[in-house]
Amino acid sequence: MRELHAALADFPGDLAPLSEIRDWLERLLAELRPSPLLTQRDIDWLRFKLAALTPAVFESSLPAQPLHGDASISNLLRTESGLVWNDLEDVCAGPVAWDICGLVTSAEARGQSTTFIDELLAGYGDPGVEDLEAFLEAHALYEVVWQAFEGRRRPRAMKRAAASLALWREGRAG
Repeated sequence: MRELHAALADFPGDLAPLSEIRDWLERLLAELRPSPLLTQRDIDWLRFKLAALTPAVFESSLPAQPLHGDASISNLLRTESGLVWNDLEDVCAGPVAWDICGLVTSAEARGQSTTFIDELLAGYGDPGVEDLEAFLEAHALYEVVWQAFEGRRRPRAMKRAAASLALWREGRAG
């Protein structure tokens, strides 16, 4: 991840700000309709959490630079030359914490151990791995909203959204 960030840092073009991901999440939330698994109260709470996380994450005062935007273990390809990042259509500008937390969240979802996560963070190093809590919460919100949106056409995704939301509310997301 650090190598990708270093390679992207010199990108000379204009990139969308991380706040566009927030705007996209707002659009998805606006399209959600209450269901037995995701009530209007749940949707309102997600909207509230998105607004509460916006200053710390999507309008952060942390230094911004080009990011992968959708960093996850599933977007890493194992090649003979080593690991290669793919799926770069969400490249944007924001704090590196966004990508780091995307990677952490995906590792947790795949059942990786705390030791693995600690090694991942240590491997990235400073700056970037301090004060990640708001970014981790934003990724939990992203996952719930995306699953709920997908649940409109795939019922199992709605079940995952409801389960993820319950775990997040209990403080056990990941």
